[in-house]
Amino acid sequence: MTDLLLFQLRRVGRNRQYVFFTIVLPALFTVLFTQVFGAQAAANGGQADYGELYLVSMMGYGAIGAALGATIRLAFDRSTGWLRQLRVVPVPPGTALAVDVAVGALLVLPSLVVVALVGRFVNGVELGLGSWLALVGVMWAGAVVFVALGIGLGIALDSQAAGAAMGIAGTALAALGGLWWPVEILPDGLVTLARAMPSYWYAQLGRDVVSGSAPSAQAVLVLFAFGAVFSAAAVAVARRRPLHAVAG
Repeated sequence: MTDLLLFQLRRVGRNRQYVFFTIVLPALFTVLFTQVFGAQAAANGGQADYGELYLVSMMGYGAIGAALGATIRLAFDRSTGWLRQLRVVPVPPGTALAVDVAVGALLVLPSLVVVALVGRFVNGVELGLGSWLALVGVMWAGAVVFVALGIGLGIALDSQAAGAAMGIAGTALAALGGLWWPVEILPDGLVTLARAMPSYWYAQLGRDVVSGSAPSAQAVLVLFAFGAVFSAAAVAVARRRPLHAVAG
């Protein structure tokens, strides 16, 4: 299992699209959005700290993208018959699935750390060491919800459809969940919609830590509920469509 895990990590780590979309792009957006919305707020007399706001939002955006990356990877492996070949080696389907979950979770960390460093040294966000560690920790733990979503899509879809699904899901979670723009500036109807998205509550975990509070029980419970639904759906799909079956 360890060898398979290391192999998958090296394989994805060499993927330039993974590096760009989950590490480079969120880091760039952290600076860009902070400058744009921060300047607008200052001009209008606003008091919101957009450095902190977009630190959390772009940590969430990058982490969701990295977690959903399991979608394309798993769908591609099924499409090429790679997972079917695992039947001839001592790696049960359940172990292979556990490795995919672990890979999805581990690949979230680089994005979280890089965006945190940009927030600190470029945007000047100042937190204590304990708060930085807590911020990365809660955002890492919460990303498991989106790993479960990506795994389910990867089992259910072929590689082409999975790529489209990942793009749509990532965009919807970021745009509707209030990661790309402050929820406070949205109309009431869109605020209500944002609060129905798991990405909103995922970012709320980080916002609570940055504000010096413990993660709210509501955010934890909502994310746990989404995680349970996504996990149950992934298991149900896996039972109907064996992991080693070739996608078609």
